[in-house]
Formats: sequence, structure tokens, C-alpha cells
Amino acid sequence: MARDGRAHVTLPAFLRTPRLRSAALPFAANGILYGTWASRIPEIQTRTGLSEGTLGLALLGLAVGLVVSAAAAGPLVARLGAHRVTLVALALFALAVVGPGLAVGLGSLAAVLVGLGLTSGLLDVSMNAWAAEVEAADGTTILGACHGSFSLGGMVGAGLGGAAAALGVPLALHFGACGLAFAGAALAQGLGVRAPAGAAPEADGDTPAVALPTGPVAGLAALAFCGLIVEGAMADWGAVFLREVLAASEAVAALGFAAFSACMAAARFGSDVATARVGDARLVRLGAALGAVGLAVCIVAPAVPLAVVGFGLVGLGFAAVVPALFRAASRAPLPPGVGIAAVAGAGYLGFLAGPPVIGFVAEASGLRTSFALLVALAGIVAAGSGAAFRRVRA
Repeated sequence: MARDGRAHVTLPAFLRTPRLRSAALPFAANGILYGTWASRIPEIQTRTGLSEGTLGLALLGLAVGLVVSAAAAGPLVARLGAHRVTLVALALFALAVVGPGLAVGLGSLAAVLVGLGLTSGLLDVSMNAWAAEVEAADGTTILGACHGSFSLGGMVGAGLGGAAAALGVPLALHFGACGLAFAGAALAQGLGVRAPAGAAPEADGDTPAVALPTGPVAGLAALAFCGLIVEGAMADWGAVFLREVLAASEAVAALGFAAFSACMAAARFGSDVATARVGDARLVRLGAALGAVGLAVCIVAPAVPLAVVGFGLVGLGFAAVVPALFRAASRAPLPPGVGIAAVAGAGYLGFLAGPPVIGFVAEASGLRTSFALLVALAGIVAAGSGAAFRRVRA
């Protein structure tokens, strides 16, 4: 039992009970589905005949759908309940994954990616709200392990996608089988699971149509914006940094993001123990500070091995940041899901807008300078965590 009275529930333990299992499985399914389609993007590009520029334009549809639905998901969760929306959103997202496998050109691909983004944002907000409700009702700390399940699912989905591509499995068959399987699983795993007492919809006439990052969650939203810029940059620029700054080969350059992802996934499964011992605010402060150190190591590293260590430190440091921010947002004096939606929307905006900004800075001043900007953002997260969490508690 933690000092605050909340029990830390390990991954095997919370998979044994239906309600706790229902909080974790949507994260894993989401990760598998996302990794499934993302792993075959090169084949989608070949099939549709798109250039890199036009593919980027199509992917913008995914970003637009994600940000829009994240902002609107909170009020929907408040009206209908987090568990109900999670089940529907997972089923819709699973079916939407089929779309990219059927696209034949820019227009059709952009359209199905908008749908993918809309369902993905709805699922992300609702499943985090549901996990937060279960945490509060059952006295557990599981959000970190839930996010770890997403990271692990992404690796599994990417591995399965690579195997399907190697075996020549058609896109439509691959995506269709995964989509139908998880759509059915979404409905099956929710049978018999009841929402915790007090977790019923609490929306009223004052519930906004769109969740905006204002009021008590404004500070959390700002931290999410900064933190997910760092995560987005690791995903999009990590391999480029190692290749261009340290002259790594293509194969070796991939080790940077691999170290970041593996360390983040592993640390998320242990972050609930750390949360129970030191609290969310201190964990975010320490984690962001460790992430800043890792980024600084990347900048000054004279060789690839030390830089890869730096990427791993960034993953360790930022592993608990998003789960902690979402947990705090769920406890804000707002209707269920609205706080998480506001913070998630700001975070997605940073995740999507950050990599292009890093690119512009890199083009003007070099990649080391752009990574110095990430150090500053990590410092902002560390310095601002105390005030942001106090504002929610107040």
C-alpha cells in the first residue's frame, strides 16, 4: 500500500480482474492497431503512387482528425460515460484501420486518414478517462502500466506488420483481419464490466461542446504541449540526428529511437510504483530533468554509443510525464473526460507541430541547436510541474 493509501497494482495483478483488465486492454489494442498500419506506410505509398510530399499532405488528414476529435471527445465522455465511449471508439478505430489498405490515391487516402484520426483521438481520450475512473474507484495506480501496454502493443503491431509485408500479405487482407478481430474484441471484453460507483455521466447544460486547455488544466496542457514536442522530435528526428551529426549508417541510426522507445515502454510499467512513492508532480519534475540530461548527452556525444545512451535516458525520463498529466487532469474540477481531452488536445498539437519546427530550426542553425531547444522545453516541464499540479489540487 502506498503512503497516500493507494495500492500499486502490478501488470499481472490488474490483468486478473475484469474491470482493471478492461482499462488496460484498449491501450494494448490501440498500440497494436496503430503499429499495424504505420508499419506498412511504405507499401501504402507505393500502392497509391504518392511522392513524399503528397504522402505528407495525406498524413496531415490524420493529424487534423486527431486534434479535432480529441477536443470534442471530453464532452462526449461526460455525457455518455468513459467505458461506453471507449468500447465504441475502439470498435470504430479498428474498422477505420481497414481504410488505408483500400486507398488508391491521394484523395481516398486523405479521407480515410481523417477518419482514422477522428476515431483515434476519441479512443485516446476515452480510454484514459476510463483508466482514471478505475484508478480512483479501486484505489489503484495503473495509468503508467496502461501507457506501457500501448507502447508494447505498438512494438507487437509493427512486428506483425513487418512479418505480413515479408510474406506478401495484401494490405486489405492484413488490415481487414486486424480490424474485424479487434472490433469484435472491443465488444467482447466489455461484457459484464460495470462502471465504478460514482463514474456515471455527469454532464449538464454547462458542459462545453469542445474541451479547451483553460482554467485549472491550463498549466497541465502547457506541460503536455512541451513534453510531446520532445516525444515527437525523438520519433521524427532521432535517426536523422545520428546519421547527420554523428555519421551513423541507416541501420545504426535506427538504434536511437529504438533505445528511446524500449526504455520508455519499460519505465512505464514501473512508473506506477514510483508515482505511489513520490507523487505525480515530483515524478514529472525528476523525469523531465532526466530527459533534459539525456538530450544534453546527445548534443555533446562524440560518438554514436553515448548518443544512444542519451536517447535511452530521454525515454526513461519522459515515460511517466503523459500518464501523470492525464491523471491530474482527470481529477480537475471538470466533467469526466473534459480535463483529459483539453490536456490531450494540447499535447497532440505539440506532438504534430513540434517536428516541423525542429526541422526549420535545424535547417537554419543545425540539428545540435534544434536539440538544444528540446533541452529548454524539458526544462520548462521540470520547472513548471509544481505550479501546474498545485493549480489542479487547489
